[in-house]
Amino acid sequence: MKNVLVFFGGASSEHDVSVVTGVMTANCLGGKYNAVPVYIDRENRWFTGDMLKDLSWYKTENFKAVQKAAVFAGDPCLYAVKKNRIKPLLRAYCAINCLHGLNGEDGSLAGILRLSGIPFASPSIFSSAASMDKYSTKIALKGIGVKTLRYVKADREEYYADRAKVVKETVGKIGLPLIVKPSNLGSSIGITLVKSEEELFDAFDLAFRFDASAIVEVALENFREINCACYRSDGKCVVSETEEPVSANDILTFEDKYGAGAERKFPADIPENVSGKIKKITEDVYRKLGFTGVIRIDYLLKDGVVYLNEINSVPGSLAYYLFTDSTENFSVMLGELIEEGIKEHNKYKSNVFSYGKSNLSFSFGKGGTKGGVTKK
Repeated sequence: MKNVLVFFGGASSEHDVSVVTGVMTANCLGGKYNAVPVYIDRENRWFTGDMLKDLSWYKTENFKAVQKAAVFAGDPCLYAVKKNRIKPLLRAYCAINCLHGLNGEDGSLAGILRLSGIPFASPSIFSSAASMDKYSTKIALKGIGVKTLRYVKADREEYYADRAKVVKETVGKIGLPLIVKPSNLGSSIGITLVKSEEELFDAFDLAFRFDASAIVEVALENFREINCACYRSDGKCVVSETEEPVSANDILTFEDKYGAGAERKFPADIPENVSGKIKKITEDVYRKLGFTGVIRIDYLLKDGVVYLNEINSVPGSLAYYLFTDSTENFSVMLGELIEEGIKEHNKYKSNVFSYGKSNLSFSFGKGGTKGGVTKK
């Protein structure tokens, strides 16, 4: 069978949500694939073992029942680590990233996998980083002509140097009401709807607990949230129907997203032309920003105008529920993602990584040598 590493957990405030996504994915992966769970704890230690496929393990975290694990640059194998000794466990066919938030969804895991030579069925280093950092997302989307809300970026160091000045300038640029978000966080953690200057102080204090920068946006009123997902299968983009999460709160909360707080309308009850526009934007973003794997994009809809709100490069439950309500079909979808990941990896390996002879030279000529060491 083909060994597929499923990474989840992580040193992130979204750790627990990631565990649910990873355990579900590992248990749904079947057929010709052997799911190998790789759990990353809050201290960034890696562990592997079949016990990690059982959610009950995380109630006690019996680390004696699992093995420490690691991967290394230039080696597509998973290793067991014991008393400073390493032993190869298996060769990885592919990997799936189920890490939400920092230290995983931000491109860091993609970088490790790229250096190790392990193919991955998840977004690339660039697309992960560009969608994790909300400021970078704004810049990237502007470059491909996608509409987003008006915003400013706030810096933690500048804020605590002169809190009153930053608050006054922010309100002057954005107006009220507004929304404050940590730049590198998801799952509605650290987000505050602000209706007065006084509230903005608390909102910044909260956001800057989680990140060194924050995005401040215009807060729409009487809007609707619409979600849409996309992945690639056999070279073609598969775009989901749109859905509308409906909350009793002013903005979707963590409980709305992962508890029983929000009602879910699927497909979303919106005009066909608006749904079509959202699907088109979703596919365009997927293609133009070079995504692989599955993503979910969250939109805001007001008076027929569509604003892209956030890109989730590792969505909760890998957004399978937007494509199917069957775990059997999700298993098929995972297989499609894996084989696309293999194709992307092979395309990357076909690139040329050298040019001609070595440009390193340590011989001295008159006046030095280009690319070498200049003699004085």
